[in-house]
Amino acid sequence: MDGVLRRLLVDGRDTFVTQETAEALLERGDACGLRLVLGAFDGADDDTADHLDDALFGVCCRSREDAERFAALCAVLVEDPDGAVRGEARRLLGRSG
Repeated sequence: MDGVLRRLLVDGRDTFVTQETAEALLERGDACGLRLVLGAFDGADDDTADHLDDALFGVCCRSREDAERFAALCAVLVEDPDGAVRGEARRLLGRSG
């Protein structure tokens, strides 16, 4: 399942699919969905990465509570075994801090 979701997240031919998939995963409000989105940055082209960022901040920063939950999830993911996920979590914590 993760492979299918990854392909949808990095679909360079259709950034609408990228953004909608990312938003759906982020709406879950859990580390699993966020982890998949953060992992998708690895190898994403610039346009796809912009849409992933738009989804992140559109869903995760709508309110103060959302931003706090997002920061807490990123704090957990800075210890993720996947280096790409760790790096993105650190980047996002640095941006929000």
